[in-house]
Amino acid sequence: MNLNAESFRFKPSAAHAELAALEAVVDQGSLFAAWNPNDPNTALKPGMKVMFFGTAEGCTANTQGPLQAIPNTRLAELAELTGLAVNAVSDRLTWTPSGDVDGCESSTRSRAGGSSVFVNADNQKGAVALVTTSGPQADGRAPFLGPFNAQGQNGQGANAYISGSFVNFRQPWWKADPLQPWLTSGTARIQSVQSVGGVRVPSASSVVVQAKQQMMATFLNTSCARELSAQGKPCQIQYLFNTSIQRSGVSDWSLVDWFNKPGIWFDPAQGNIPVVDGPVPSAGRAAIEPTMGVALYSSQGSSTQYRAFAGRTFDVTITFEQLKHVLRYTTAKATSSALETLSDAQLRSEWGTGWDQPSAWVLLSADIGQEVYNPAAGLRVEIAGGFSSMFVGPQ
Repeated sequence: MNLNAESFRFKPSAAHAELAALEAVVDQGSLFAAWNPNDPNTALKPGMKVMFFGTAEGCTANTQGPLQAIPNTRLAELAELTGLAVNAVSDRLTWTPSGDVDGCESSTRSRAGGSSVFVNADNQKGAVALVTTSGPQADGRAPFLGPFNAQGQNGQGANAYISGSFVNFRQPWWKADPLQPWLTSGTARIQSVQSVGGVRVPSASSVVVQAKQQMMATFLNTSCARELSAQGKPCQIQYLFNTSIQRSGVSDWSLVDWFNKPGIWFDPAQGNIPVVDGPVPSAGRAAIEPTMGVALYSSQGSSTQYRAFAGRTFDVTITFEQLKHVLRYTTAKATSSALETLSDAQLRSEWGTGWDQPSAWVLLSADIGQEVYNPAAGLRVEIAGGFSSMFVGPQ
């Protein structure tokens, strides 16, 4: 692991027992925690973020809600679900959605719980735990924050039937000397140590349901941000690696063709930024995009898991040439051009004059998240796990 001025690393320990220490994890950062965050003045500022997404019972659309501490009785349940220790967890290091906010009905104000996050601030067993759940819980009721409905997160179907829990580390990209993962070695590295203590996904169901865990990193081109953001250009690329997945009706993921190949798509819930999405291959293998026939990233750690696991290291590298494959693909889509005839001028028009300069590409955010896809109100679908370290930097 190349820990230098161009890298970010978070490893929970006893040093993170206070909120002030969590705020200091990111330079110029502050801790932000909410469900369905919609205020860019808080959600997009530097710092550690604890965020939940879904439909809140009895609350109007576009409501941003608060989080509250997890009761001790529930914390014991979460420890069993995640398989992660709670020996160094305090109230200030736990979060679960609460309905106590304007925009929610009075009958909902007392509702809380369901999906949860906690930090165990311990030198030996330090970890961040995430539980993402949906459907009837132990008391027979659905959680206060459940999956989005058919209209999805944006009212047009994006993330329909999905609920999510995320821990995000957003960086101050505008600094004079931001984190530039490709600068020193020409290869960026994204690494995490993750666990899944348990997954509840019925093997057979009349509707498809799914639960997954993921490792993500988003990179921004600073020249594009200066030159083209006013024109609505995305200027950023997100890499989303599926580190764990279970789906009803799937017993052998090697036979699921769509999952085993990486793809590039445009996320309407994030302003149509391009997302490189795919599984993590086994160590020593590259992920080949089928349309271009080129590698988008490579693995030097564990591969995607399909059952519970503990302490696996997922370790992905992206060479600068592999990044440029994504830039060419997105530019061809934006300009309705053939890949083989793309010009540098076209690439500059979409990604700025520094599109091919490693120094222009900076880390915008590093994330670990979990998502549940559940259109069936009567089914409990959940995933419980977490991570003990997160690194983004040069190889």
